[in-house]
Amino acid sequence: MPHLRVLAALLYLLSHTAGAAAHWVCGLSDDLTRLVCVADPDVPMAAAPATATAVVNGTRFPLDAARVYTVEMWGPPTEMAFVERLARATLCYRSPGCQVTVAAPALEVALAAATRRR
Repeated sequence: MPHLRVLAALLYLLSHTAGAAAHWVCGLSDDLTRLVCVADPDVPMAAAPATATAVVNGTRFPLDAARVYTVEMWGPPTEMAFVERLARATLCYRSPGCQVTVAAPALEVALAAATRRR
């Protein structure tokens, strides 16, 4: 019987963390003031858990991987490390296994390209 309890506990934990693992890919908008993020289609994800890990201002975490999310930065970034932390904090808030990759050019290159477009 103890083995059955251990197995039941493991199955419970797996069912509540399997859907939380997501890998998000973010890029800067053309005007460099927003992050645009989508779930990586090449990373298989399990179904989302029935209950949210957290709810903040009506937003349930983990986020719905079928949606595109936009993170407003209110101006061009000055440090990519900050942009990466902002993306991770916004998309992964208390979601176990969540990862974010910011696929953006070097900040100097992006700013130079935005200046040429104006």
